[in-house]
Amino acid sequence: MSHPPLTPEKLDALLSRVTAVTSRDTSRIIWTLPAIGRRIGVGTDFVRDTLAKQEGSPVREIGGRYYAFEDELIAFLRR
Repeated sequence: MSHPPLTPEKLDALLSRVTAVTSRDTSRIIWTLPAIGRRIGVGTDFVRDTLAKQEGSPVREIGGRYYAFEDELIAFLRR
């Protein structure tokens, strides 16, 4: 099977599509209070009782489980 030659323009077009797909929604989800606490160097009580209750906090609860998107968590703490 013969393919047409790969030109720089074709390669750029291919790579731009791959980059667009892989760069979207790549933030890691951190599940559980202990894991969130370990990531930022605090205890589970602080995450649940203080951080999760702050306005705009990235720490969320669903079905009794806490989670946070890592990039949102770090950005929130840098404010």
